[in-house]
Amino acid sequence: MPNHPQSIVSESAQVAENVEVGPYAIIEPGVSIAAGCRIESHAKICRGVKMGKNNVVDHGAVIGGNPQDLSFDPQINSGVIIGNDNNFREHVTISRSTEPNGNTIIGNRNFFMAVSHIAHDVIVGNDNILANNVMIAGHVRIGNKVFLGGGTAIHQFTHVGDFAMSQGNSTLTQDVPPYCVAHKINQLSGLNVIGLRRGGFSPGDRKEIKLAYSLVLKSKSTREDALKEADSRDFGPVAARLVEAVRSPSSRGILTR
Repeated sequence: MPNHPQSIVSESAQVAENVEVGPYAIIEPGVSIAAGCRIESHAKICRGVKMGKNNVVDHGAVIGGNPQDLSFDPQINSGVIIGNDNNFREHVTISRSTEPNGNTIIGNRNFFMAVSHIAHDVIVGNDNILANNVMIAGHVRIGNKVFLGGGTAIHQFTHVGDFAMSQGNSTLTQDVPPYCVAHKINQLSGLNVIGLRRGGFSPGDRKEIKLAYSLVLKSKSTREDALKEADSRDFGPVAARLVEAVRSPSSRGILTR
């Protein structure tokens, strides 16, 4: 389908023939957009963005804009790498990396609801849902099958584990362990039981996750003793992922209560 006559598409952009580009959308030089994508009206795809197949960028979204970092040099070459089958709703913003030749990275099949923000150097995995107005600061790592409630704010360098979940308007300045639900300000409310069931985890794996959670996150023992006790249980790889997240958190530390 041809680009809308009121769109602006750079001659140096590599845009697959069947990509739809709506009115007043802007695609800057050096952008790469694979087949099946749809760029809606007033969206902007900035230089350095490499986008896979079947992505939808809705009205007013800006992908690959300069980081909101006062020390950033706009002359740096950096970008955003996006996988396949993502949906970026209205006015989503994703910043490019602050590092020379670096990239903010988005995986596959993620759903970014309206006005959510992904800052520079963030890495987002696959099959995540970020509700409206979610705010992700720089260098955050988000795993797979994560759900972040509307208005959730996540501090820079924080990690969010697979199948984690946050309540709306949560403020998180420390890692969220895999399989856990966070709420309010840096609080855990338990395991994402429904998410684990829907995610296809076996009853045995869910039982081990529950035991690992009670040992390393609810125990009154020291963390060292709790980890020793968990190690003695010889957990399978699924529950062991939770134990390892507690053992080796990011520089931010990890939520335990």
